[in-house]
Parts: sequence; C-alpha cells; structure tokens
Amino acid sequence: MVRTNVRNAVLIAGLLALTAAHAAQAPSPYVQEVRAGLEEIYAFRTTRTEHHSGTTAACASAPFHPVNTDYYESWSIGLRSTSSRVIDTHEREVGGFTACFGPLTRDQPLQMFATGSVAHIPWTGVGECLPLPSRPPVQTLLAFTCNLRLSGLPPAYTGGFGVSSTLAPFISRAQPATAHVPGYLSTSVVVIRLWRKPTAAPREGPSADGG
Repeated sequence: MVRTNVRNAVLIAGLLALTAAHAAQAPSPYVQEVRAGLEEIYAFRTTRTEHHSGTTAACASAPFHPVNTDYYESWSIGLRSTSSRVIDTHEREVGGFTACFGPLTRDQPLQMFATGSVAHIPWTGVGECLPLPSRPPVQTLLAFTCNLRLSGLPPAYTGGFGVSSTLAPFISRAQPATAHVPGYLSTSVVVIRLWRKPTAAPREGPSADGG
C-alpha cells in the first residue's frame, strides 16, 4: 500500500511538471496578438500648447474651411495594472499634431483635420468630433468623442484609425492655450490603431538542387 501511494504521488508530480512545462512553452494568445506585429496600438493623452483663430498653413489640405487651429503634444500615460485606472497622465512626450477644426454648429458634428506623428510614425487624419450629453459637474468643460480615418502612413502600413475621449475646456481670449480646469485631464485620451502589411509567405517551388 505504501509503495502504491508513493508511485501514485510520483506520477501525479510528473503530470503536474509536464503540465507546467507545457504552459510555459505555450504563450498566451493575448501575448501572441501583440507579438504578431500585424497591429500596433498607441494610447496617449494630449496637451494643447497652441491655439489660433482661423486657419494656418498646416490646414491647407483640410477638406473644409477651418476656423480654429490648435497644436497638441502627445504624452504616454501610466495605468494601475490591478484596475486599469490612469495614475500618470504625463510620463513622456511621444509625438504631437496640428488639428484644424470647422465651425461648431448646434446638432452638427465638428469637422476635424489633423497632421502629426506618434512614436516617430507620421499620419494624417480626417474625421469629426461629436458632442456628448454627458457633462462633468463644472460648466467650463464640454465632452466630445472624435474619430479620424488615418492616411499618409509609411509604406509598411495599410491604414488605421484614431478615436478620442475628450474634455474641451472653454477658454477666453485672455487665457493661454494651455489653460485647463484643475482636477480634469485636458484635453483628450487618444487611441490609435495601425495595421501593418502582412509578411508574404515564402512561395513553394523547386529546391536549390532542382528537387
């Protein structure tokens, strides 16, 4: 009986070791979807550093007549891994962009055109921003969500898009472009998704020795 129990214990330990080894060799599919390199995802916050009424040379290619032009720095953010709560909104500058806006008209989307880069990757975006019914408990912030179709990417990419969660502060002409409402993130949290061209699989054909 003692020998049987010992043999069973050894078998169980061996099975557990094999299972652990197999788990260590098989990466999580959630890791693989990042390592595959077919999609790149960038998440950052924006900080407005320039504001101009009217258009500028950077807006010359906008498919509408801009009435405002802003420049935004892009900064990496830190998340608490146990809850995904943002705990650092200004870790490192990772890019920036110029944004051109059409007129803000009631019940109409706000047209947007932007050119910039993230992680040294240039992009051009065309889209719109929609005001949201949700409002923070202060009257000097307006909630938007913006979406941009991206083009002008390096040849390695097939395309992409960007979306934002935005709180736009109302500022007077006497205030600087960097003015914000204390306690609130100004102006956006942005997610950009870029798709790379798949690597072509090697063609099947005769081997070097003619076989």
